[in-house]
Amino acid sequence: MSGEAKAFLKRWYAYMENPTPEVLDDLVAEDAGISSPAFYKPKYSKPYVISILNAVNEGFEDFVYKKEWIDGRDIILEFETRIGDVNLKGIDRITVDENARMKHIEVLIRPLNGLIALAEHVKATLAKAAA
Repeated sequence: MSGEAKAFLKRWYAYMENPTPEVLDDLVAEDAGISSPAFYKPKYSKPYVISILNAVNEGFEDFVYKKEWIDGRDIILEFETRIGDVNLKGIDRITVDENARMKHIEVLIRPLNGLIALAEHVKATLAKAAA
């Protein structure tokens, strides 16, 4: 495990316990990207990554990380959660930079009804924030 991955994970787990905008802003690199099952190509924009992560976290209930794998600066975190009455399981694949900040996050979700519930929640949350 790299020092950067270890430092990032300590702050990431603290953020997930108590999500605050300031902590998330410090966790995400300026040129960060996100890959999601909801769209084909990654999107690269720190404000976009932050808005998606905030929207996702607002929808999750009973969120828990179950396992982690680390290879250098690459981290895989397996999680379970629910949105309303829909249970889902997923993986966050995170790459951190030399400053222990999130350079890229790829999210994989199953089952399909969990992905749909998450996508609908994120869409509604972003629409509300834009209004």
